[in-house]
Amino acid sequence: MPTTRVGDLEVVWDVAGPTTGEPVVMINGLGAARGSWYLQVPALAERYRVYTYDNRDVGETGPGEDFSPYGISRFAADAAGLIEALEMRPVHVIGASMGGAIAQELALARPDLVRSLQIVCSWPHTDPWLAEVILQWRSLFSAMGSFDWARNTWVWVFTYRWFRDPEKTAGLRRSAESYPYPQTAEMFARQCDAVVSFDARDRLGGIGVPTHVIAGEEDILTPPRFSQEIAAAILGSRLTILPDVGHGMFWETPEAFNAALVEFLAAVST
Repeated sequence: MPTTRVGDLEVVWDVAGPTTGEPVVMINGLGAARGSWYLQVPALAERYRVYTYDNRDVGETGPGEDFSPYGISRFAADAAGLIEALEMRPVHVIGASMGGAIAQELALARPDLVRSLQIVCSWPHTDPWLAEVILQWRSLFSAMGSFDWARNTWVWVFTYRWFRDPEKTAGLRRSAESYPYPQTAEMFARQCDAVVSFDARDRLGGIGVPTHVIAGEEDILTPPRFSQEIAAAILGSRLTILPDVGHGMFWETPEAFNAALVEFLAAVST
């Protein structure tokens, strides 16, 4: 896998799709490594040059050399540094959950790097309710370890429909148990702290690129009210609420989710 130096990090990334395709950068959420996009990359790579990478404090990128506390803006600076280093500007950005918060900060701080924006199952501000969820997860991770914490999150991420197929749960368990680069409690805690301090509400009106906001109708972790608030604040943005799915739309209903991504990209591509 390729690596690129960005500040204190050696960022690990992958790329797929035609070299002539418009670049798409996909940004993951809390605790998620780049492989989580495995059901999206093939669909997007039919036309686009698709880049996925591991954020700071997760996966093969790891913690870097600077262990000091940080906010979502640090993640956005990492993304900007990678985009600049790979000379792929401007890019279509897709960010999910915490990755959607990173995408918001990236579009606000470096609009020159962003051609379009898709903000998926995310939020404009970590309100007290969501902060309590994240802080509880921070404690659970420390007490339970990465695998048992991940298993705890599945009931937040998937609807009851997903659990009807026992092979899906078994496959996810095998994947989580065998992943060779688990987060440490310290790495996860730093990511959680960045999430808790996030607030872009008063700045979202400054986003001027074409924007698509996507929510799952049954999302209990980041309910549609968050996406509705984001869409209302960004002039001209499009809001899509996918039915019969929650936070894990990428895995539970990938066909519908991928179609929403591709349709928007086609509308804003040259």
